[in-house]
This record gives sequence, structure tokens and C-alpha cells, in this order.
Amino acid sequence: MDLKKILFKTNTIDVEKSLPDAIIMISKEGKIQWVNDVAAEIFETSKMHLLTSNISDFLENAMNLVSNSVIMHKPIITKLNEKEVYFDMTAREIEEGYVLDFRDAVNEAAEDQKEEKPAVINREKNNFLMKISNDLKSPIQSIVGFSQAMADGLGGSMSEQQEKYIKIINKNSSDLMYFIGKLIEHAQTESSPKTPEKKPFDIVALVNSTVRFNEQLYKGKEINININQAENFKKTVHSDADIVKNILQNILEVIFKSVDMGEVGIELSNPDEEFLNSKNITAGNYTLIKISSSALLLSENDLECMFDPYKIVDSTNRKNVLRAIVLNSAKNLVQSLGGAIWIESQILKSTSFNIILPE
Repeated sequence: MDLKKILFKTNTIDVEKSLPDAIIMISKEGKIQWVNDVAAEIFETSKMHLLTSNISDFLENAMNLVSNSVIMHKPIITKLNEKEVYFDMTAREIEEGYVLDFRDAVNEAAEDQKEEKPAVINREKNNFLMKISNDLKSPIQSIVGFSQAMADGLGGSMSEQQEKYIKIINKNSSDLMYFIGKLIEHAQTESSPKTPEKKPFDIVALVNSTVRFNEQLYKGKEINININQAENFKKTVHSDADIVKNILQNILEVIFKSVDMGEVGIELSNPDEEFLNSKNITAGNYTLIKISSSALLLSENDLECMFDPYKIVDSTNRKNVLRAIVLNSAKNLVQSLGGAIWIESQILKSTSFNIILPE
């Protein structure tokens, strides 16, 4: 009997992927008709013995479990008779009977734990950062404060060279303070996000106030800001205003710190069913916020890592790691509200950030 031909003919199992597992073919009554070497190893017997046996001789409640696996299209945990040995069994029905695929449940669990370990380490790292945030910020705040005071002449007169140096110290320490603040915020949104407190609020007013709050970032630049809302747009949304403001703040900071000119547009709308279907989003009531910049020009390499600081730090695009940290924080916040965020970009032409929030 050529098992591979049977399996390929029925298209019920991926042969190349599954044959390294323990594979047993049985009749409708449970009689074992074919086994591979791995099956003999995990059942701790010879292939000859298996081929003269019934699957029920080895597994508890075997045929019921086979039927359950076929019906549910998923693995079932099985146990050897009189032994505390467990396997994940996937059964596929074929014309001649059933093909059974066995994997060691203990080893599978160990693999899952391996995959979870980096996530656990990352949470612990983030919690550590949040706990020592004041220890990181306090000395930098002192440097920023005293250097600014000296630049303002409160420490007495300085030479032209000294003034130049103190301004450099003040700028670099301020940049470092901003970086640390965003790093701590990212750790917070990644591991201990705030539980949303959803209440009705005017999102148009929120957008306008957030733009005004960032005036110092675009003041003096050749940036035109346009805020528009679609016809019949519902201004009152039911969400967490503080989280939404933080999301807008992070995205506007990225844009205003990156460009010196051009159009920045903010469009508010309620997407229709056709749009939601195009984005594979479940039908419902949503608010769509589109923030675009004609001057934020991105390359394909930029787009690959926009929301991934861990990936960008190992790339040639490392200089934009702060931007990725800020945008990943925004993404985490959007997801905490049950929404989605994505970028649409015409390479080296324009970029838009799209945020969709459920009501």
C-alpha cells in the first residue's frame, strides 16, 4: 500500500510536513494498516506488532477520539493505555479509513513555552523601566533645568564659547529627556495599558485642542493645517478621550518634528460598509481619523519598520528608532480601544496615518 499516493490523492493531509510525525493508517474498524518508523518509536513497540493490532489496543477510547477529531477538524489529546503518556492526535478521514497524526503533547507545550518566554522577558523589562523611570528622568531634568538657567544668564556672564557649549548641553539633554519619556510611555502601553473609560465626547473639539497644544512644534514653519469632517459626520463618539488625545498627540509629534513645510490634513468621517469590507473590518459604527502630510516622504525601508522599534534598531534605518517607538505606542493605544491603525503612502510623495475607532 502506497500511503503517499493515498494521501496526495485525498488532499487530506500535508505529507511532507506530517510524515516526520508519527503516522498511523487505520481501517474504519480501527485495525492498523500502515505505520511509519516514528509511530513504532513513540508507541514503544515494533512495526510488526502494530500492524497486527487495533488502535484501541494502544489508546484509551480510541475510535471516539478519532471521530471527534474528524468532526471538529482539530487535534485531540489522547493517552496510552495504562501509561501516563499523552499525544496530540489529528485524524483525517479517507476512503480506506483514517490517517492519524500523532505529536508529543509534552514537547508541544514546551515549544509553546519557548515562544512565550520572550514575551515574558519583554514584560519584565518594561515593568523594570517603569519602576526606575524617576531615577532616569530626575538627573536629566536637572541638567535641562540648570543648563537653561545658565543659557538665560542666571549663573552670571559667560564667554561666547561657553554660551555655545551650554546651548548644546541644553538641547541634547532636552532631546534625551524626550526620548526617555517616550521610551517609558512605550513600556507602559506595551505591558500595562490603561483600561479604557469610554464616555461620549466631541472628537472635533478634541482634534482642534490637540493641534493647538502642538503649536510650538509647527510655529515658524511653512506648514498649513486643514481640519475637515465629512458630511453628516457624527461629532460625538463614545470612547476614552484621554487615550484618543494621546494617540493624536503621538502621530502629530511625529509629523511636526519630521517636516518643515507642506500640508497637514486631518479628515474625520464615519466609514461605510464598503470601506470596512475592503479593510476586513467587522461591520459596525466607527470613526475614521486620517492624518496626512504632503511633506513626510517615506521609502519602502521606512514602511517596513514604522511601528516596530525592535526591528528598526537592527536595520540600516536605525536613526528613526524614536519615531518607531512613538508610533508603536500609538498603535498599542489604538488596539486598547479595539481599533486599528495603518499607513498609506505614495513612496516619496505623501503619507497618511489612518486610525479607525469603534463606537
